[in-house]
Amino acid sequence: MTTPQQGPSKMWVQTIPLDINQALTATYTQIHPSGLTITIPFAGVWEISYHARSVINLGAANTAEWASTVLYKGQSPIDGTQALAGDAGAANLTSQATAGQTVLAAFNAGDVVSLYAKAIGDPANNASIISNVDGRTAIAAHWVSAV
Repeated sequence: MTTPQQGPSKMWVQTIPLDINQALTATYTQIHPSGLTITIPFAGVWEISYHARSVINLGAANTAEWASTVLYKGQSPIDGTQALAGDAGAANLTSQATAGQTVLAAFNAGDVVSLYAKAIGDPANNASIISNVDGRTAIAAHWVSAV
């Protein structure tokens, strides 16, 4: 869901705070398709940013686990938006981190921007993307200029 905001010299859209906990697999999957998308209202260069809170649980094998996140425009990744958060350490370790990126990119009116993520590591471990109502995982876009 997007919330357009307009002021005298700016235009931006952002997702609303969500309460989610989505387990990750080894394949990039869209995170919360009904709530973590932005529809670009008009063409131009936009500053796109996101932050994604991940939780990593290491199993008893003392291996590493990572949550890889990336923004997509439609069905394609947006260059420069991949971020990585994770841990390697003691067995049965649980850790949380928030990772994200900010980039400039050209968009057409109606382009849809979505957050995707996947787990990297031992299948005995697990990773998820979480958020709560204070907005730990979100996407925002700010119009910069015409193309």
